[in-house]
Amino acid sequence: MPESSSQTVRMEARSTVSVRTKQRLAPAAIQGLEVLSLPVARLDAYVCEVVERNPLLEFDYERASLSFEELPEEEDDGAEGPAADPDGYVPRTSAAVAWDDRGFDLARLRDECSETETLHSHLRMQLTGTNASDEDRALLDVLIENIDDDGYFSGSMPAVCAEVGRPVADGERLLALVQQLTPRGVGARDLAECLTLQLDDGAPYAAVIRDMLRNNLEDLAENRTTKLTRTYHLTVDDLSAIRECICALDPRPGSSFSQRKSTVYVVPDLTIVRDGAGFAVRVTGELSETVVINRTYDRMAEQGRMDAEAREWLEQKRAEADAVLANIDQRRQTLHRFGVYLAEVQYDFFTGGEARMRPLTMQQAADALGVHVSTISRTVQDKHVLTPWGVYPLKHFFSSSVACSAEERRHALSSLAIKDRIKDLVAGEDRRKPLSDATITTILNGEGVDIKRRTVAKYREALGIGRQSQRRR
Repeated sequence: MPESSSQTVRMEARSTVSVRTKQRLAPAAIQGLEVLSLPVARLDAYVCEVVERNPLLEFDYERASLSFEELPEEEDDGAEGPAADPDGYVPRTSAAVAWDDRGFDLARLRDECSETETLHSHLRMQLTGTNASDEDRALLDVLIENIDDDGYFSGSMPAVCAEVGRPVADGERLLALVQQLTPRGVGARDLAECLTLQLDDGAPYAAVIRDMLRNNLEDLAENRTTKLTRTYHLTVDDLSAIRECICALDPRPGSSFSQRKSTVYVVPDLTIVRDGAGFAVRVTGELSETVVINRTYDRMAEQGRMDAEAREWLEQKRAEADAVLANIDQRRQTLHRFGVYLAEVQYDFFTGGEARMRPLTMQQAADALGVHVSTISRTVQDKHVLTPWGVYPLKHFFSSSVACSAEERRHALSSLAIKDRIKDLVAGEDRRKPLSDATITTILNGEGVDIKRRTVAKYREALGIGRQSQRRR
């Protein structure tokens, strides 16, 4: 009888222990980082919110930047004013509301709020004298409503005509009528049609320009000189004159009526200005000086005129108020420390301009100030600084470095300084023979800047400068 074989299954239990460190931020620390990341424009809204939410916080109007006693007095210009009442009160007239340069001019507020003419109203006004029928006026009104802020007809002609129950042919006929109005080029359906509508019949090369706009607009944009001169049998001078004529046309004829605000005003969080031989650093929006603790509740607690529940609520609100004031003060201190560091490390920039910007990383700033790199990131987030050369985002001062072997440039140059040099080279080039990326690279290498052609191309594109063929005139 064969021997039976047995199999043994061995099971082993193994356990491994690993130590991992996790960093958790307390709620108070998180709130402090949030306050640090606020720009001065949003800090005011945050302070108003916490003051409204916490009764222990209030504004100290006696130390605020503007008090009612500082309002300018009316000057006596010799004119006879309104009669005073028996108590000596003289009513103010509307003319007396206008302040001088020390205060706000309410006439400006009136001008801002006054109704201005829109593109649509301007077009409708020009159509008031036409002999259009009521049906045509209804369709014209819909066509005008479909003209965007740039002056282009952006609607669908079949859909517009179907809305008022008219054939597409009537829509095309009335759109041609709109295209005869001012500003010239309004009502066009694309860029080529817009520029063509603005072109005078008696202009030089008018027929050639119209053909170029219809069939070779991309070649014009890409500056394909050889192809255009061969196609239209033109000289380089003729093509240059045609380009100047086209550049004089307006690609956005309705923009002058646009209600969009093109200017964005920035309130700097830091101010670094020259002070004798050095520079002075000031933090704007130091609101911690005008937000104070309401001592009325402290006196109530000292007098013992509240129960245990009210006392607990008061202690909680007092802790929140102290945390808010501490966070605002910490934000001010951090911004001031960073401003002082920035004035020191970028001293060449503050004295000589952007061409002397030095390379700097957030990690270098964090190591110098003894903080985490995320703190530097929050410090510069959405914030600006007023310098002798204008207002700059704080992030503008962080850039990569480019090696430089020139004896007079012992330090590495920042990428911003290299871009500024590329801008100068392109600005001074011969438009008939613009510099290529390889030529710019050779010039920079000759100045001791160790840079490659592909880096020059990347910087040129970042500056919004076209290629060599696009810049040729």
